[in-house]
Formats: sequence, structure tokens, C-alpha cells
Amino acid sequence: MGDEGALDRIIRNLDPNTTFAIVYETYSNAWEIPFIAVKEHIEGGNPAVVCNYAKPVERVLRELELVGFNVRKALEGDSLFIIDIFGSRYNLRVNLPNVFYIDSVDSETLMPKITLVFQERILPKVKGKFLLRLLQPLHGLVSLSGEEPVIKMFSNMITLSSRLRMKSSIMLTLNQDTVSRTFTAWTVELSDYVLLSKVFVGKGRIEEHLYFLKAPIMDFKPEEFILTKTGKKGRERFSLRKVRGLSP
Repeated sequence: MGDEGALDRIIRNLDPNTTFAIVYETYSNAWEIPFIAVKEHIEGGNPAVVCNYAKPVERVLRELELVGFNVRKALEGDSLFIIDIFGSRYNLRVNLPNVFYIDSVDSETLMPKITLVFQERILPKVKGKFLLRLLQPLHGLVSLSGEEPVIKMFSNMITLSSRLRMKSSIMLTLNQDTVSRTFTAWTVELSDYVLLSKVFVGKGRIEEHLYFLKAPIMDFKPEEFILTKTGKKGRERFSLRKVRGLSP
């Protein structure tokens, strides 16, 4: 039996101006959790922005649809926005409302161009609502620009809310197998919330454990869950079973 409400506590109770990192391994399914967060954030009446760094945007749209989300309706209704950096770099564009591109991709001008998209194309439409900003994935940005430039860019991303006076939080995914341990440590250090996924694969056994390690809550205690993919849609796509007796 799943631990009812666990996923809700993890992905729906974000404070504004915080950063939520989901760190996982190569064979993990945890990278899908942010798509559920985007779906529920929008269905709760607030907008979301996906910054796409690693794959054609059609695949991102399909992944959102697999969690039971009506992507086309959200795009047309000014509740979902996509800044397609991958498509901008490789000239792969789709003709859909609220999917935005930039003229060129390089580490020196990327953040100013993304900021301009927020200022001119997104913020006038969200009208002060709580904006969820998904970086999908952070290691995709690293592959475009390198670790050192991304460290500088990510610091600017964190302060973007204050500069533009918007109520928002950042959620990001990071495959730790694709970056250095130093970069992973830096990401965890700067994040307010941290989920870590570990996959155990053996003969007759595939088991994924999800560790909720960090949150900006006074009485927070780390929790461990077994994550099971159900094949259903929405939040029910995953079942979380809490592992009792986690050692401090």
C-alpha cells in the first residue's frame, strides 16, 4: 500500500523563491516527477514554465501527456510556457502557442535572452501568479555550456525572481551520472529541497528508493520511500511506500 499524501507533501508544498532539486541515476524513473508537479501546479490555478535543454520539444510534450496532462489546452490557455533552448540551438521548431525560441545559444548571452523572454512574453500573461519554473534537465544545460558557466548561470536563475519581482520557484532534474561529483555537490548546496533517487538492480529485483533529504522546514526529518511506477496517469503514475525506521 502506498503512503497516501507523500508525493503531495513532496511536490505541492513549495515555498516561493526556493529551488527544488531531483537528483537521480541513469536507470531512475524519478525524472518524471517534475512533470506531475507541472500538471498539478497548473491544475491548481497557477502557471508553469519549462526550459527545455536536452531533447526535441515534441518529446517533452509527449512526456507531459503521459502523466495525464492536456498540454495543448494549457499552452493555448496561457498556463503553460516552454522556452525551447534545445530547439533554438538545433533549429528544431514547432508552431505552437507559448513555445518560445531565441536567436542563438551561447553561455555568455543565454541568461539575458531567457530573462528577456520572461519579461516580454511570459510575465505579462501570468499577472503575478505563483510561477513554477522547471529546468529540464540541468545536465542538458551543462552539455550545452559546461559546468563552470552553468554554475554562474544557475546563480543568476535563482536571483531572477527578485530581479523581475515575480513569485516563483525553480524545480530541476539532474542525472548525477552525467556530471562531476563537484557539480552535484554544488547543486545540492544551492537547493532548498533535495530528492535523491537510488536504483538497485539485481537478479529478479529492480527497486528504486527515493530519499527526501532536505527542506527549509524547522522540524524536517529525512524520509526514505520505495518508488514504484504503476503505469497510471497523474499522481497515481507512482506509488510511494515509506521505509520505516530510517536511521539519522
